[in-house]
Amino acid sequence: MKFPRYFCIVAAFVALSALHAGAQAVTPQPSPTPSTPQSNTAQIVKAPVVALPIKNFKLLSSGTGWVSTGSQLLFTTDNGAHWKDISPPNPNQDGYSSVFFLDADTGWVLLSHDIQEGENPTPKSVENNEVLYVSATTNGGTTWTKEDLPTWEGQHGLNGGGIITFADKLHGWMSLAESRNRLFADNATLSTSDGGKTWIWANSGIQGEVKGILAVTDKDIWMVGRGRGEDGSQFGVSHDGGESFQAVVMPVPKEFSSFGYPEYTLPTFTDNLNGYEAVTYSDYGASKSVAVMYATKDGGRTWKQDRLLSNLAEEETVESTVAGSVWILPFAPPGQQLTLVKLLSGDKIAATAHKDNGDFNNCELSFLTVNDGWMNCSGSLSSTIDGGSSWANISPRAHNGVLTTDPITPVPAPKPIKTYPLKLANPKPGQPN
Repeated sequence: MKFPRYFCIVAAFVALSALHAGAQAVTPQPSPTPSTPQSNTAQIVKAPVVALPIKNFKLLSSGTGWVSTGSQLLFTTDNGAHWKDISPPNPNQDGYSSVFFLDADTGWVLLSHDIQEGENPTPKSVENNEVLYVSATTNGGTTWTKEDLPTWEGQHGLNGGGIITFADKLHGWMSLAESRNRLFADNATLSTSDGGKTWIWANSGIQGEVKGILAVTDKDIWMVGRGRGEDGSQFGVSHDGGESFQAVVMPVPKEFSSFGYPEYTLPTFTDNLNGYEAVTYSDYGASKSVAVMYATKDGGRTWKQDRLLSNLAEEETVESTVAGSVWILPFAPPGQQLTLVKLLSGDKIAATAHKDNGDFNNCELSFLTVNDGWMNCSGSLSSTIDGGSSWANISPRAHNGVLTTDPITPVPAPKPIKTYPLKLANPKPGQPN
């Protein structure tokens, strides 16, 4: 039978199509892959190693201590050669108000949570913007427990600021700051006798803003702060576990009787009886200040003048510490290496440089002995083992948010600004140049 030419052409086309499909089934071809963005490995490698800023720190024993960045808690046991992140769980990224470690294992962190829309933890305090809570560890930050504080029902809200301290593993105190201006500043004090599992409202030694708390024992608690609208600061103590507080006023040295406006610091105790307290006084008429160290041998019930540093600039307070019986102060001349000024009992020294040439309050210190200490200057942490003759930078470092031992990436020097000579327009004919 003869088929029309048209049907032959159709049959041939169908056969070719079938063969093509069969070939595709036998030998599958790779499908085109979607375009992907270029790898960012180069950018990761180029990311700088940066030093983490230090907000608070403490040297607990030789080579062992902690630092807080305000949102991260780090620990070292080899004097900053390596740092370990021991931060408590913090899913809401709440800020650190205060950190305190009794020893390498036992510590507490006071955190502040910004109250979000829809949250109402303090219905009786409509101005409140913060709710604070405590995280605690007994194994050096391996695990943490979280404890809420009693509901705040004060007339004014809390601003998230606070201080926490402990005398031992059971007895602790904290102060929370109210959201009020300096003229009406106040605080709310709490205490615990079970290691921070429960807290109760307590008395305060300061009528105003608390700047520091020291618990020497479970009975002896010291507080410093600023009174409501007052010039100078306040100093208070309790010798009955916080049941009552008494104001402490140090006598101004006779040779500086015109000085006033005392600025107290937290005392340093070498044991339950022996301690030291540094106070700065100012004379606005003379434009001078004097720092005086007082000593006690009876747990702070009486104090005597022990040594002083005079000829300071007006209103110049001092950062200092006591190691053993040596008073150590950091002096920072601009553009020069920081030095440590050390005063022994009975010393009376006049500072040879005024504030224009350096100051005594630019760095914070934590010393175990006269030789072994840490220093924090503008958020950069350094260590010395030879009494300040040499310093090593031990600031924790991070690369892409991960802790590292790599050196800090140097910041390139700024390129010099090009300057061009000023060109004046040619004067008109007949006018002088």
